[in-house]
Amino acid sequence: MKENISEELNEAKEEFEEYINARLDLAKLHTAENLSRFFAGMLVKMGLFYLFFFVLLFSSLAISFWINDYLDSQGLGFIIVAGFYLLLALIFYALRRSLIHRPIIQSFIQLFFPKFTDYDEPK
Repeated sequence: MKENISEELNEAKEEFEEYINARLDLAKLHTAENLSRFFAGMLVKMGLFYLFFFVLLFSSLAISFWINDYLDSQGLGFIIVAGFYLLLALIFYALRRSLIHRPIIQSFIQLFFPKFTDYDEPK
C-alpha cells in the first residue's frame, strides 16, 4: 500500500514539474513574440520617421525660399516657417496627453494583454 501511494505521489510530482516547465516555456514564447513585435514595430516607425524628417526638412527649405522670393526678403521666409513650427510645437505640447501618452499606454496594454482593451486613464 505504501509503495502504491509513493509511486502515485512520484508520478504526480513528475507531471506537476512537466506542467510547470511547459507553462514556463509558454510564457517565454509569449514574451519573445511580444518583444519581437514591439521591436519590429519600433524599427518600422524609426525608418518612417527618418524618411519623413527629410521630406519635412526639404519641404520647409523649399517653402522658406519661396516665401523669401515672394516677399523679396533674404530671411523673412525662414522666420515665418520657424514661427509656424513653433506654433505646431506649442499645440503638440498642449495636446501631448491625448496624442502621445494615452495611445502609447493603450498600445502597450494591447500588446501584452490582448484580451484587455477597455483602458481609460483616470482624469
